[in-house]
Amino acid sequence: MKSENGKSILGLSLVVAMLLGSSAYAGKIKGADATDAYVPTVPLPTQFGFGGWSFDNVDVRIVNVADFSGSIGDFNTTTGVYSSMTYEESFESDIISREDNVTIMGHLHGKDWPVGEPAGIKVINDDNKTSNGKPVNCIMTTSYLDTGYLDTGSPKPVICSSPFQTHKRFKINLLETTVANVADGAEGYGKPVEIVFNLDDTDTNTTVRKYQILQKLNNYSGKRLKGYMVEVLDENGSKNDALTLSLGEGEGVDENGTLDGSDIWGIEDMANMSHGLWGPYEEHKGEVRFENGFFDYIRAYYDVDLNTTDNNRSISSTGDMLGGNYQAIFGNWLPSIWEPTGVFYDEDHDPSTDNILQAFFGTAPGFTEDAWYKRSVDDNVTDNIPPVYTWALATDADFAEWSGDWYNVGKIEDVLNLGLNYIVNVGENALIGKTFIIRITPYVDINQTVPSYVGKDSSIPTPPVITPPPANVAPTANAGEDRFVFVLNPMLIIGSGTDGDGSIVSYEWKEGTTVLATTAAFTYIPNALGGHTLTLTVTDDGGLTATDSMTVTAVASSSGGGGGCTYNPNSKNFDMTFLLIMGLGLLYPFRRRFLK
Repeated sequence: MKSENGKSILGLSLVVAMLLGSSAYAGKIKGADATDAYVPTVPLPTQFGFGGWSFDNVDVRIVNVADFSGSIGDFNTTTGVYSSMTYEESFESDIISREDNVTIMGHLHGKDWPVGEPAGIKVINDDNKTSNGKPVNCIMTTSYLDTGYLDTGSPKPVICSSPFQTHKRFKINLLETTVANVADGAEGYGKPVEIVFNLDDTDTNTTVRKYQILQKLNNYSGKRLKGYMVEVLDENGSKNDALTLSLGEGEGVDENGTLDGSDIWGIEDMANMSHGLWGPYEEHKGEVRFENGFFDYIRAYYDVDLNTTDNNRSISSTGDMLGGNYQAIFGNWLPSIWEPTGVFYDEDHDPSTDNILQAFFGTAPGFTEDAWYKRSVDDNVTDNIPPVYTWALATDADFAEWSGDWYNVGKIEDVLNLGLNYIVNVGENALIGKTFIIRITPYVDINQTVPSYVGKDSSIPTPPVITPPPANVAPTANAGEDRFVFVLNPMLIIGSGTDGDGSIVSYEWKEGTTVLATTAAFTYIPNALGGHTLTLTVTDDGGLTATDSMTVTAVASSSGGGGGCTYNPNSKNFDMTFLLIMGLGLLYPFRRRFLK
């Protein structure tokens, strides 16, 4: 665990850290060298970085994204060759219990083709472009850079040092089988998901080799969780001093690459929720790493301990979610059965990239009822001024916008996904065996309170289409008046122009006795032919607008003050009787039209 200033309390000494920093070949896991990624030599379709992940307890299935059951292709676990894939296809790797060799404990996912490929995990060795003391070796997902997806002639695999947000993390979905042993109303550890790795049997070195694990742990267990534990075991499933874990404490380097005793990650970075939902705006070398998270600019995370009493062979977290407002909005780590719903926008119009959350259904900070909420953020982060989040109920105008192209309504999966950062230190192969195991076990929360939004209608309300029918314009009575009756059948609007100056006056638009709009902008503009262009813009309470216009010919004014239907641009009087009659005659029920 770390102190408040971020320095390691239980960190490794510089001497040990220097030993762990060695890139000698002891503990090497089978996989690809980083240099191979720049000029891939593996013929497609063959998984890049294949060989490190053992498939003794894994079933790899190629699937259609619309249906992840069954398999529509083949993956050769001996060679890494898989069936040709196309758009709308993906994969799911079932991780089977090593205890009974039958029960599926977890599903492992990466990105859909052409961004990612089966089986979902690759091993990269000797990536000397990593920074800040991060290991030059890593275990990560089988994804590709946007400059070279699998549907291009030059695929470019993502490696350890690839830029931020290039889909480095493999996802393990913890299934209901992992918590079945924890009784209702109780808390405690469930059953593990175990991923096994093949060591390079040609390696004869004795120094330690470090691997950063780039993964996400996703809660599909059906229960709230309050943490997890990660352990490393040798090929016999035993604790072994040649296999340890670390959290990057005291393993950082300065700008010259010299070990300086700093930490690679902060305390909030070892087990955290998505930066896109909870996270600060950051810049690194002029590049924006993360914008403010949708829910909060403060990170949401679990505090993680390196268990020194276990000789650094396990790490764990068994507390409440800290930081940000995750706990306040959702409680402890949500399961998929309580996933909230959101509206997403595909900002770059590229289905292969992540969409941006626009709103969510639930209870926003400062509110007490479940509804659709949007937020705005003042991103002023200069002079250490934190951004200000403002939450508001969504309007009809918002719903109309969200019904447009490149918007979609779906589940906010990232509230389930915990991003993990930790290091496996692999010692002499001869002391470990041909394989080693990473064991991941969830911790069930005693509090299983169901969120209030669960079971409520979270569909997007369909806003009315404000499309006025053709307009009828009638000059009013009485000489000297400057009034028109502007009728949008079967609605009634009464408006006025003033001497052709194009001024705008507001009125009510009614359906029966219900006020549908509080502003109706009415403009009167004489034209060169002696007619008059009348334009009406209706704005409803939700901000939706519609405009209609027509040109009429002026009616000669009468000479008296009676009730003739004439128009006189010089009069400022108003015949209420005429307008009342018009209103009573035309105010009949109006059927609203809706977006599909």
